[in-house]
Amino acid sequence: MAEPRLFHLLHLSHRAVFRAADRALSGRFGITAAQHAALMYLAGKEGASMSALATAISLKPAATSGLIDRMEKNGFLERRPAPRDGRSFELFLKPAGKRIVGDSKALIEESNRFLLEGYDREARAEIANFLEKITERANAFGEQDIAEHKG
Repeated sequence: MAEPRLFHLLHLSHRAVFRAADRALSGRFGITAAQHAALMYLAGKEGASMSALATAISLKPAATSGLIDRMEKNGFLERRPAPRDGRSFELFLKPAGKRIVGDSKALIEESNRFLLEGYDREARAEIANFLEKITERANAFGEQDIAEHKG
């Protein structure tokens, strides 16, 4: 029996989930999934640097900079000079950003329920475990590949 086209299926599912998230978030809150991810991260890590945010939401620094520019312009967050390094900034949510974080929790729960509908508790745990292991292995594979080519 042929192995499933795992990479392709993961790619398709990722794109479908994020297109749906973009539609839902844009329709309800006027933001993208990437902006929502940034807001959710900063809700738990206010004062984070742009590089910490980039790492947390898997964006390149240039893309993160543009994202922050748009979110600041829309009044969701603000940059403040870092007290210990005048060249860098810390990120803080503004009231509009905090409001979206709170108001979007119901949408997140609704989305999770919809995506996992028909799966029992055991299957849901298995899905989460699978996705966590795939992420862990993919990250290790990339690091291994880079190390082999440098050595």
